Amino acid sequence: METLAAEIIAIGNEVLNGEIVNGNAAYLSSRLDDAGWRVVRHTVVADVEADILQAFREAESRARVAIVTGGLGPTRDDITSACAARFFGVERRLDEAVLAGIQAFFERVHYPMTENNRNQAMFPEGAVVLPNPLGTAPGFRMARADRHFFFMPGVPREMKRMMEHEVLPFLEGLLPPGSHQSTVLLRVFGIGESRLDERLSDAAAGVPGVTLGFRADFPENLIRIVAEGTSADEAQERRDGVRAEIEARLGDLVIGESDRRIEAVVGELLRERKLRLATAESCSGGLLAHRLTNVAGSSDYFERGMVVYSNEAKAAELGVAEALLEAHGAVSEPVAIAMAEGVRRAAGVDLGIAITGIAGPAGGTEEKPVGLVFIALATAEGTRAHRLQFFGDREHIKNWSAAIALNMIRMHVLGLEWAGRFR
Repeated sequence: METLAAEIIAIGNEVLNGEIVNGNAAYLSSRLDDAGWRVVRHTVVADVEADILQAFREAESRARVAIVTGGLGPTRDDITSACAARFFGVERRLDEAVLAGIQAFFERVHYPMTENNRNQAMFPEGAVVLPNPLGTAPGFRMARADRHFFFMPGVPREMKRMMEHEVLPFLEGLLPPGSHQSTVLLRVFGIGESRLDERLSDAAAGVPGVTLGFRADFPENLIRIVAEGTSADEAQERRDGVRAEIEARLGDLVIGESDRRIEAVVGELLRERKLRLATAESCSGGLLAHRLTNVAGSSDYFERGMVVYSNEAKAAELGVAEALLEAHGAVSEPVAIAMAEGVRRAAGVDLGIAITGIAGPAGGTEEKPVGLVFIALATAEGTRAHRLQFFGDREHIKNWSAAIALNMIRMHVLGLEWAGRFR
């Protein structure tokens, strides 16, 4: 067994039969890896006692740490706690303090508590309770010799909070001297993965214990910096040094860290500068507005979004001249400019951005093929438009269109000029 081996076990028929995608495992693997633990196996088992106990036995034989999710609810098929008690050879006991917390939770949400919720306050003897302020299913941890088991709810937001606040701090204390690790993911936009690798091939040269990795998160790319050190401070110092070198090389291509997608970065920039924005979309069908408003607090800077799919809508809602539509067609630079200026004027905002194009699979011509998109940004200083040619299916083209539009906003607010192409 490796000293820092970890295993992830998901319990639940709904996960095993595909009703629920096991996204928890991806998150847990990433966070464990960031913390210096190597995940050696993912296991998914049904709500069957024999299968659960076998999964526990196998995990104990392979890994020092086992992360178990699911089966902590109040219903009769939630048997994880009972299985844990049997595995560790102990009885379960009611935790009165936890029960009081569950009762208080139901009182706060004005919902009657059923008797079976008491099951969530039953824990194996010797278990350390892991609080769950977001729901009614506390987690718990148990140990035998140097093997540590963590039991958490399967609800993603509850599990993630528990992992961050309860499990990871505990795991930090299990790391042996000299095995500390610090990781960061940088998100970049406007450069291809192969070109990115080429430009950063020697970015970590001369810094011991640092490795770089790359992966796509369409339409953006991620750079993973992993630094090892004899202490947490040394690992972080090495990581930050390489990060500074990467940011110096890539400049405005770096959006931020991995959990902040470009729409969140754009929103923060608009809020800081007290700018308001409106969108006019044709081929993207409101996807740009959706991404902008998917960020909490977007009402601070987003005024309105218009989906103007037909020529009649473009003319009626945005004031695009019918003569302009007839002369150039809806998919053209002049019409994109007129749409951006029209929505800026109609909404009375600082910035108006427009997207018009051919998402396919039909509708293209030799002169205007599928994937041709025009994006225009209207500001107080004037309007700038870009002609872009995307490839792929309808969804791919729509996603590219929204992403490029967001980057145009970002670059403008930062006082930079986007050349209309990837580097």
